[in-house]
This record gives sequence, structure tokens and C-alpha cells, in this order.
Amino acid sequence: MELTMKRSMTLSPFLLCAGMNTTFAQSAEFASADCVTGLNEIGLISVNSIFGSQQDVERVIASKADEQGASWYRIIQMYEDQQPDNWRVKAILYA
Repeated sequence: MELTMKRSMTLSPFLLCAGMNTTFAQSAEFASADCVTGLNEIGLISVNSIFGSQQDVERVIASKADEQGASWYRIIQMYEDQQPDNWRVKAILYA
């Protein structure tokens, strides 16, 4: 029992340090309409033919927002095309 406890105590600081070595870049986050007041609008993105679920669509939009340096995004239009699981999306980007 004591040996297991020593291993756990030794491993814990290692795991904490490993977690701190990750990059501090933060992904863009979804913002609802009532939360964007006062944020600086920096662009608009429109993406067609995103295949997958609504969660897949949000991941693609968040990635595109990251690429353009946005901290926040708000999806203003999202609809499924005639083909199932094929989405079209427009989002506003904010700093």
C-alpha cells in the first residue's frame, strides 16, 4: 500500500508539469447574441458543404475562427442542404 502511495505522489507533480507545458492558445468560443454587445466584430465567414453533425459544423467554424484570430464567433445562419448531413453556415467573428 505504501509503495502505491509513493508512486502516486511522485507521478502527480509530473502530470501537473506536463499539463503546464501545453500551449496557452485558446480556441475561439461560441457567443450567443446577447453576449456580443461590446465585442469588436472582425469578420464574417461563410462555409458550404460541411459534412457531419451539428457538432462537426461547430468544430469547423471554431477552427476557421481560430485561423482568423477570433476569440469568439456567433453562428447567424446554419441550415442543412438538400443532401442529408451537408451544412451551410455563416458566422460573425469577434475579437
